[in-house]
Amino acid sequence: MKDRRLVFVTVVGAAALLAAGPALGQRERPTQPFMRQKLVYAQGLLEGVTLDKFDLIITNATALRDMSATNAFLIVHNPDYLHQISNFQRNVDALTRAAKKKDPNGSLAAYQKVAQSCVDCHRYFRKAQNLQLGDAATQNKSALK
Repeated sequence: MKDRRLVFVTVVGAAALLAAGPALGQRERPTQPFMRQKLVYAQGLLEGVTLDKFDLIITNATALRDMSATNAFLIVHNPDYLHQISNFQRNVDALTRAAKKKDPNGSLAAYQKVAQSCVDCHRYFRKAQNLQLGDAATQNKSALK
């Protein structure tokens, strides 16, 4: 039960920070609506896992899996992203299997892996974006000299 509360508090906190992003003066990226829809499905997963609503888990896991299969990021053919998305899909598939078995403990364990794969991917690409921004700033400073 402690694990479920911790996961719930973590996801609610992350959702609040994401929702506050535009209010904090950040401009919206082209991928933001897509990622926000993923967040809606992830919240559905959390609700399903927390309340043992296995149909809700299956519905939201299927939607997330479908989004990842048609993901616009696949167009860039980034091998690191392909690795991240494969890991995510594997974890979502495991969650779907556990929900179909109506296994609350298996669903929780699989959900934690899905959430971890989301966090890992976001951390990786945020780091990559920051490196790109740093390179662009260095290039801009060089051009001004």
